[in-house]
Amino acid sequence: MKLLKPDNPEILSVVVMKENKIIAQTQQTEILYPQYSIMKSLVALVIGNLLENQKLTLETTVGEVLNTGNVPISNISLEKLLSMQSGMQEKLLFADRTTCKDYIKACCEMNVKNKQEFLYSNACAYLAGRMAETQEKISLESQIINMLFKPLNIKNYEFEYDTEGHVFGASGLKLKTEDLAKIGQGILEHKICSAKWQKNFSSIHAISNEGKPYGYFFWISENSFYMSGKWGQRCFIFPEYQAVIAINSNMQKQDIINYYITCELLPLLEVSHE
Repeated sequence: MKLLKPDNPEILSVVVMKENKIIAQTQQTEILYPQYSIMKSLVALVIGNLLENQKLTLETTVGEVLNTGNVPISNISLEKLLSMQSGMQEKLLFADRTTCKDYIKACCEMNVKNKQEFLYSNACAYLAGRMAETQEKISLESQIINMLFKPLNIKNYEFEYDTEGHVFGASGLKLKTEDLAKIGQGILEHKICSAKWQKNFSSIHAISNEGKPYGYFFWISENSFYMSGKWGQRCFIFPEYQAVIAINSNMQKQDIINYYITCELLPLLEVSHE
């Protein structure tokens, strides 16, 4: 196994797995790193389980499950939430996530465009998570633990909650980097999602304003798909190499993690692939 020592001090922790074995990593610790928007991808995995069990469909609307009445968000489908094409205009639920007393009510007061083009919003993942809770009658936290963490033997984690005690489905999770890699490996081996749902969430359903392909709470790259959090949190899944690269960083000035993966870490997979 190769011990990695990144030149950039903002790269805090790295784990590279190939065929379910760690082939390279930085020195690991027990630190739980904030995952930010990687939490959204876990919500997508939970939603996939409900779809497979026919408890929801991609056409199910917010209003059907959350009983939001005659307000603009009621007609937004689950598919539009997952692909960030809800039409909701306000970037609600980030700075105010610890102060808003009723997020559902706040979402109900949002403006919604008829033309539902890509607009990245924390409200999409929050509403999808609340739909999963309401339909399953089990907290989002419990669903993530039972469906994802227990099968992968992930025991150390922290969640963030809204003011009403619901897990904040758009962000707030903390994990060790090796456990983030386990989630990627679990996806790759279909331990925590079906092959059908993996193909679906890792297919292109929208294009961001920057021209980046987007699936269902997962980003899509040429030969991979990945979970992404601000400041350089990443979990890349490479089906071609049967490999996973998980990184936690603190890149508040310029996020160069994708470049680092391509130039420094991908060659490790290519060498071991020969």
